[in-house]
Amino acid sequence: MSLTNSVYKYFNADVFVSRSSLITNDDLRLNASYYEEKKSLLIKDEISFSPLSSIATVVFPGIFKRYLTTDEKYGIKFLTTSDMMLLEPDSDKILSFILTPNIEIYRVSEHTILVSRSGTIGNTIYVDDRIKNFALTEDALRVKPFDELKTGLLYFYFTSEYGNALITGKKSGAVIDHIYEDDLIKLPIPEIDDDLVNELFEFYLKIKRKRELAHKKIIDARSLVLQYNNLPPLSEEQIETLDPEKETEIRLTNLSEFTDDYRLDAHFYNPISKLVVSNIDKYSNSYESLFNLSDCQYKGGRSVRNYVTKEFGIPFLSGKNIVQIRPDLKFISKTETNNLDDMIIHQNQILISRSGTLGRAVFIWNNYENYAASEHLIRVNPFIEKIDPGYLYAFLSSDYGYHQLLRYKHGAVIDEITEDQISKSIVPISNEENQKEIGDLVRLAYDLRAEAIKLEDEAQEILTKALTKNN
Repeated sequence: MSLTNSVYKYFNADVFVSRSSLITNDDLRLNASYYEEKKSLLIKDEISFSPLSSIATVVFPGIFKRYLTTDEKYGIKFLTTSDMMLLEPDSDKILSFILTPNIEIYRVSEHTILVSRSGTIGNTIYVDDRIKNFALTEDALRVKPFDELKTGLLYFYFTSEYGNALITGKKSGAVIDHIYEDDLIKLPIPEIDDDLVNELFEFYLKIKRKRELAHKKIIDARSLVLQYNNLPPLSEEQIETLDPEKETEIRLTNLSEFTDDYRLDAHFYNPISKLVVSNIDKYSNSYESLFNLSDCQYKGGRSVRNYVTKEFGIPFLSGKNIVQIRPDLKFISKTETNNLDDMIIHQNQILISRSGTLGRAVFIWNNYENYAASEHLIRVNPFIEKIDPGYLYAFLSSDYGYHQLLRYKHGAVIDEITEDQISKSIVPISNEENQKEIGDLVRLAYDLRAEAIKLEDEAQEILTKALTKNN
């Protein structure tokens, strides 16, 4: 009996045979998974590989102490590797210009590929208008090709099944996984003909432009919500406070502000939410409660999630998934999930995260129709005869909507909001023509995002076909 068969007889373990040259010619790593060959895709025999160092630089800016400020006049917003993978990256962390040595090295430029090196390894995105004005964490390795035409090849290769498996296979760490600059610089990159390199670069440019345009359309839609309802942008200068230096949020309240909830948590009476409600009441021509404009009742309940492979399940959206560029989805069983029909989401719904990171919103349009969604996502079902669903999304995802949703948060450990609470939010009502203009901008933005994903899938298919056997 062979050694391998003996092992399988007594242990349920992953066993594989590796070539000795992989061990002696590399870093003499002792973790077995490092040497496991990825055989889900069989590379054509004629494909040659060169190390990444032959076509690009890899920059690790170094670990540094983060000196933060509270005012963007004195610093630059700082993104983590999770932030950079979001549809609309933002951060409340602002690096101080004065206190952060060499702050410019944390900025990134276009035609740079970012790869996460710590925690969740191998998350990859390109630099575009969404993130180029931020500072990026040192946990994102910067890959800059010598020839920008290679940007498409690197992006699609790093995000491919084969390339990403090679990157994640380099990870090490007892508690938190890491890869290092040296791991990436030695990554084998396929040598492909110039025509394919140029084709992949054109795909990359189209995808980048569509996502940038979508981002702009969403921003334009939110700006028009304010413009058509005479609402001024929210400003710190407008906030009432008893602290003249405005170092703390402190103000007086009175019994007239107490609601039927008799909320005693100070956040409920925070000055931003008060300003939001006051401005809508003062400047907009008319407004309605969200309760009168939509159905926010979710009739499903908590249940055990039976995760399965793709062929036996349907995609399942969590709170973090709805704001990701490409969600890392799990699949729940079609046959072993209670109340599955209640979990299915439909076009024109708005999903809002109700626990953990509150108030994240997504519009269901050409993206997640007929997926299942977590009970931690509130379903807002707009009454189409009363309000344009795209317009309602633009408002709820604006500062005016977000701060109203956040006002109701509660919880000792994990923050939560409920359907009944957010239904008390007030929504300014513009005329039908204005609502449609704003709604159409939102729908166009989501169409562009869907087109970008389709183009990514097409590019991946072309690259995979060029590299692998039996295609």
